[in-house]
Amino acid sequence: MKKLVFLLILCVHFFSFGQNSTFTEVVKDKLDQFTNVDHQEKIFVHTDKSNYNIEDRIWFSAYLVDATNHLKSNKSKVVHAELINEKDSILDHKKFYMSEVSVAGDFSISEDVKPGKYLIRAYTNYMKNSGSASFFQKEIMIWSDKVNPLTISTENKEIIDNKPNLHFYPEGGYLVNDLSNFVAIKLKNSIFNEVKTPISIYDQDDNLVTTFSSSKFGLGMFNITPKKDETYFAKISFKDTDYTYPLPKALPVGNVLNAVINNDEIFINLKSNRNNGLFNTTLVIHKRGNILFNKQLKEQSKSKVLKLPIDKLDNGVLHITLFNSSNQPTCERLVFVNNKNNTVNVNIKKSRDYFTPRKKVSLNIDVNDFKDKNVESILSLTVKDMNTFPESTDAENIKTYLLLNSDVKGKIENPNYFFEEQENNQRKYLLDLIMRTNGWRRFTWQDLLFNQKLNRFDAEKGLFISGKTFSMKAPYKPQSLPTRLTFYSKVIEQEPIKNSDANGNFSYGPYVFYDSIPVLVESRLTNFKSQKKGDRKVLIVKNKEEKSPEIYRDTTASQNNKNNLDAYLKYQQYIKDIENAFKNQENMLSEVVIKSNLKTDKDIRRDEMNARTSYGNSFRRFDIENQIAISNNAFDIFYNIPGVNIVGDSIYINREPNKLPLFLYDEMPVDIIDLQNIDASNVSFVDVLIGADAAFFSNSGSVISIYSKLGNGNGNGLNSKVKRKPGIIDFNAIGFYTAKEFYAPDHINGIEESTKSDLRTTLHWEPQIKTTENNEVIIDFFTSDLKSNYLIEVQGITKTGIPIYGTSTIVVE
Repeated sequence: MKKLVFLLILCVHFFSFGQNSTFTEVVKDKLDQFTNVDHQEKIFVHTDKSNYNIEDRIWFSAYLVDATNHLKSNKSKVVHAELINEKDSILDHKKFYMSEVSVAGDFSISEDVKPGKYLIRAYTNYMKNSGSASFFQKEIMIWSDKVNPLTISTENKEIIDNKPNLHFYPEGGYLVNDLSNFVAIKLKNSIFNEVKTPISIYDQDDNLVTTFSSSKFGLGMFNITPKKDETYFAKISFKDTDYTYPLPKALPVGNVLNAVINNDEIFINLKSNRNNGLFNTTLVIHKRGNILFNKQLKEQSKSKVLKLPIDKLDNGVLHITLFNSSNQPTCERLVFVNNKNNTVNVNIKKSRDYFTPRKKVSLNIDVNDFKDKNVESILSLTVKDMNTFPESTDAENIKTYLLLNSDVKGKIENPNYFFEEQENNQRKYLLDLIMRTNGWRRFTWQDLLFNQKLNRFDAEKGLFISGKTFSMKAPYKPQSLPTRLTFYSKVIEQEPIKNSDANGNFSYGPYVFYDSIPVLVESRLTNFKSQKKGDRKVLIVKNKEEKSPEIYRDTTASQNNKNNLDAYLKYQQYIKDIENAFKNQENMLSEVVIKSNLKTDKDIRRDEMNARTSYGNSFRRFDIENQIAISNNAFDIFYNIPGVNIVGDSIYINREPNKLPLFLYDEMPVDIIDLQNIDASNVSFVDVLIGADAAFFSNSGSVISIYSKLGNGNGNGLNSKVKRKPGIIDFNAIGFYTAKEFYAPDHINGIEESTKSDLRTTLHWEPQIKTTENNEVIIDFFTSDLKSNYLIEVQGITKTGIPIYGTSTIVVE
């Protein structure tokens, strides 16, 4: 009954497409929308390593690409990156602006962080439309020499009972009576990953049908032609016990889809036992949304073979679907394409393979295509210790993530195993079994064709400053009011006045700025020219940062944590030995004579005032810090300052008698009436800026800049003594994060380096390397005091969207 209801729903949906639309046209339109309009996105994060010590810094590069063509995304400009602990608490959240296809980033690890497993997660706001499962995530391990390593949880807890966990995956999705089909299997217990396990298939009368064995990763495959009214089961003998598993029941009537790669072609074999065969079925083949084949079959044959050449295809997962005559997806198959014409290699050239401690290493890096021509690309490089924390070279990288893991359901462990030796027949066979046992991740046909999906989350192009305005007069509701935004950096910038909407909402942006910047937001009941105190009876509420999405964990540690624990214990002892060796050395500096002239009190005071201002010295400065206060407030100070004129409640500079200057207090704007609320005894000095000096803050005229005795010293903060009236708020707007620079000691020219041990386990981290079609890139760094084997790992992407992964090694002995 459920199947009948589902079929009726599909028919209703199909009819709603319009009587003039064929199903193939609908498929084309929906896939075009998916690829060319929606522009789904992928993120990959390359870290310098996967194991860290407390007080280390996690270095990384984040790559943002279009999910279809893997080119630089033209949708989002903002990437969010988070560090998450085992309790799903977000310890750090950073925003990055994507001017290139990649951006450098880092997380610091403080002493307060507890050792254990952590998660790095990255996403864009637009990716929220696809849910947290579409975000990038990577598991890392943090260790500490201040905590007994034996108390740190390192093992993956897997519940293993005595019975092998066997699953069946008929090719295309179903077994059908009297049609030969392949069935892939997977033993999901990790203990079977490296053990060949014999498996036998029997019918209901215990007649042996076939035998085969599982291989690496617990994968295997057999062929069967089910008969009407017969059932089948598999038998495994394990630890002197026989276990049986029923095979999926065969359909009495249906279709079967088989696919195989032979040389440079994909052969697709369609079979049916229906009376009218494959008539009115539709075959759709796409690659990350790009249609390769979309045709309704009109012949009534029971079988059909199609050939698809792969020499023009990009590498990655093909999604093949056969729809029945009712436009239901009845058979699906994934195929992985490895086109040699779209393969690039990174070349890592070095002068030699063996080095001693503290020696300079030079690497020459370039990227070549299959014709050995240089390719333009952007890369990130790490040189990491392989002995301290062993990391599997089969682990995930940008190539395996973009081409495989991000497009299939589930988590494929050790994915680079299938890419290291792509001409190896055994690895090709296992990769094909991965395709048979995993489904397409990016969408379901039901959602794509029939569900009208609304994108609730916009692609971020920059930062926004937003909030709400409320009238402080009855009935105290949100109200549309004029608002004004002012930035205070080296140059004051003021946005044009705009009204908040009918619900009081205002928003300014998008902006691109880094770190933090002082911001002032003002609002009035009528307009900003009014000097009436009642006109400022406005409450401004700044919007809070949006809460991070729910945390969805889809990760499996690919490293051998038991080996890591043993290596870490040895590493700690090794570190102690090196540090003790340095303590036994005497490092003496030659006598250093420092000569300097003493500064006068006047010089010191001048330097103090210059340090307070963002523009340095001023020719019209009035120092009143040590004067006897004869004024009650800051307004009265100007009676004694030459060059200004007080008329009623206004202050003018003599050069501009008809124009009010811009008033600043600790380089934040204030209204002239605010000067009466500032105690004169709190004022340190006043600068009157005119002409070119005033242009530093304003292009509209002169500036009077007042500095407090309690200022924050950087010239950009608002003094806490200013009593803000209604209608104005100020705060520091948090900008995009700027990555720290990786510490790279110079053991030739450095002085301090010779007096202390060098215990880097990451010898070098280069977050952005740009290769060109003409030149190779040279990377220099020094080895540390740790004698070990080091992995040189390069990841990145070409200008044409081809992911890059390559490694080499050096030895420090």
